[in-house]
Amino acid sequence: MAGYAVGGFDAEHIDMVKAIVDAAEEVRSPVIVFIWEADIETAGKGYLEAIVKLAAQEASVPVGIHLDHGTCMKTCLNAIVSGHTGVMIDYAHLPFDENVKKTKEVVEVCHMLDALVEAELGTVPRTFESTGQYAEEKVLTRPEQVAEFVELTGVDSLAVSIGEESGLYTSETGLDFERLRQIAKLTDVNLIMHGGSGTPGDQVSQAVKDGIVGIRFATELRIAFFDTMEKIRREMGRDFPDSRKMQTPARDAVKAIVKERMRQMGSWGQACTDGLCPPVFSQFETPQSSCSLDNTGNSSCSNDVDRIVELVKQRMMSGE
Repeated sequence: MAGYAVGGFDAEHIDMVKAIVDAAEEVRSPVIVFIWEADIETAGKGYLEAIVKLAAQEASVPVGIHLDHGTCMKTCLNAIVSGHTGVMIDYAHLPFDENVKKTKEVVEVCHMLDALVEAELGTVPRTFESTGQYAEEKVLTRPEQVAEFVELTGVDSLAVSIGEESGLYTSETGLDFERLRQIAKLTDVNLIMHGGSGTPGDQVSQAVKDGIVGIRFATELRIAFFDTMEKIRREMGRDFPDSRKMQTPARDAVKAIVKERMRQMGSWGQACTDGLCPPVFSQFETPQSSCSLDNTGNSSCSNDVDRIVELVKQRMMSGE
């Protein structure tokens, strides 16, 4: 991507989706709506995706749907069924060889379904978690491992760790640009930066200059949304019944941040300049629902992972 990066913004409800897509429309920027695995579990499979796809259908700029931090093959396949244009599989906490092995398995299957795959090398800790794999020590990406990882796995994009953190930063932000430049020299794969929230704008712009083509934002959007809602509710009173009076300003607060991040990434006015025009999600063909009745009269519908597994088997047998 010449001279700019496409923002990936996490959305966990309709107001966030609208804020993100409306911002993209206003500044004529391509955009990716990311949906975190945990938010899919909370909302229910397919619900958030349906909102994003409707917004994408009405948009005049490219809107992609991408799974954020998938933890297993099943999650990735369910995301593809629900309409995701790409998935992120995150085995970064595993040893290098195991990360390669498991990531390659996901890539091989998802590529058969025409879905893009992002993986991660190095770890980006989450400041909002105190236990588990994402609360572990930050491990920066080793440049000498990047080319080998990309070649062995076949990933389309690679999330790298260059000093960022997911959530609110616990210390002064300082990205390792020399490390990023070394990585960019060693691979042509799309380089992604997570943990965009809290990163100063000049560092965002510098990261793009040095090779980053996609940056992910979540925490700062959520905080802006809820801070605004809380402020309006205090002004209106606890018993005020019209949620629109709180949601609209909260949505506008998120939209303002998204637009500013797009400016920092240089994506203003870039919609459709590369020939990729909306709707982006429709270019990926996902398995259609198939339902039947068994001999007991029970209905069996296979718009799920089982259907994808069968499709993959068929393509493997046919040599596609």
